[in-house]
Order: sequence, then structure tokens, then C-alpha cells
Amino acid sequence: MQVKMQFLLPVLIIFTLVLVFSFYTVKPAYAHLTKKFGNLSVTVGWSNEPALVGELNNAIVQVNQTSGKTTTGVINALANMNILAKYGGVTKSIDFVPSEQTDGLYDGKMIPTRVGSYSLVINGTIQGQKINTEIPLDEVQGKQQISFPDSTGSSGIAGGGAATGAASNSNNVGPQLQGIVSQLSNDIDSTKNSIYTMAKNNADTQKSIQDLKNSADRSYMIGMAGIGAGVAGIVIASISLSRKDILKAAS
Repeated sequence: MQVKMQFLLPVLIIFTLVLVFSFYTVKPAYAHLTKKFGNLSVTVGWSNEPALVGELNNAIVQVNQTSGKTTTGVINALANMNILAKYGGVTKSIDFVPSEQTDGLYDGKMIPTRVGSYSLVINGTIQGQKINTEIPLDEVQGKQQISFPDSTGSSGIAGGGAATGAASNSNNVGPQLQGIVSQLSNDIDSTKNSIYTMAKNNADTQKSIQDLKNSADRSYMIGMAGIGAGVAGIVIASISLSRKDILKAAS
């Protein structure tokens, strides 16, 4: 029994190490996202993944139609569509052109200028099917993660280990800080939009209150004028009757 345990122990240790290293070497998965609308499917993503900040890329839209077990790309699918690229509260219209190689595939050139989350806002109709949706794109990353050598420069062979460690730390911290700043910028843009919407709603409410007040004032003035006319009529009628009584008495 002890012999078996002595044999199994190294095997278990090696297996554990393999599992640990496999977790550290797993690369992030990049996937295009698909939404279905009736018999149509709309897929979005980047043509070059990972998408890097400051690098020319293509946001792609693939439109397919399913009939039974057959799926075909839809030609001229974006003729009645409006597509916006969105980052935080900022949007920009993107022109998509059909791919020459694949039916139903459309490319929109874009240079993402900030690290973080982007999405496509899609509105319109495709073959009579109304589509109004927002589909996220894979996160845009900083160049530091794949840059070599470090853009700050590298030292000679002597002391290279320390320099490499410092450069590695710099490369790790840079994208994190850039991501935090980008997320803060996202939050600020969203907050600005919310404040603008609240201010607009408040202005509309104040205008409605003022219109109601003006209407009430007009109604009050009309009512008072009516009451005044009625009182004047009663006074005139009373004077007329009094004069008739006086004339009868005199005759």
C-alpha cells in the first residue's frame, strides 16, 4: 500500500501543476454575438480580434436568413438600416459596405480611440422585419499587452532581468489604468446624459405648469368679465324698471 501511495503521489503533484498552469495560460475568448429576429439573425463583432486602441479595424454585421435547415446571407440587408457605434453615452454613425467575398456580411471601418466596451445600436427594417436593438462588441484593449519590446525602451543584457520585470509590471499596470480611466469616462458620459434628460424633463414640466397657469388666468379673466357683464345688465334693468315706475306715478 505504501508503495502504491509513493507512486501515486508524484502523479497527483504533476497533474495538479498541469491544471494550475493551464488556468494561467488560458487566453481570453473572442466571440461574435448573434440576435434573432423572426427568421433573420444579426451577428456583430470585430474583424480583427483582439481589437486594439488606435488601430484601424472593422466592425462587422452579418445578416442571415433561415428557411428550414438552410441559412443564406441577406443581400442589401442594410439598405433601410441605421447603425451607430456607441461608447458610453457617445454615438457615431458608421457606414457599412458589403463584403465582396461573403453574402450578408458588411464592414464598417472604425479606429477605436479608447480602451473599454463598445456596442452597435441597430435600427430599421430588413425584409419587412423591424429591428431595434443594441449588441455589444468585444472589449477594445490597449496595445501594451502585445507590444514588444516595451515602448519605453529596454536596457542591455546586464540587469536585463530587473528591466524586464519592471517593463512587465508597467505593461500590466498601463492597460488597467487606461481601462479604469475609460470606464470613468463612460460613467461620466452616461451621467451627463442622465442630467441633461432630467433637466429637459424639468423644463418641460415647468412649461406645462406655466401653460396651465396662463390658461387658468385667461379663464379667470373671462369669468370675471362675464360676471361684470351680468351685474351691469342687472343694474341697467333695475334702472329701466325704476324709470317706468316713476313715469307711471307721474301720469
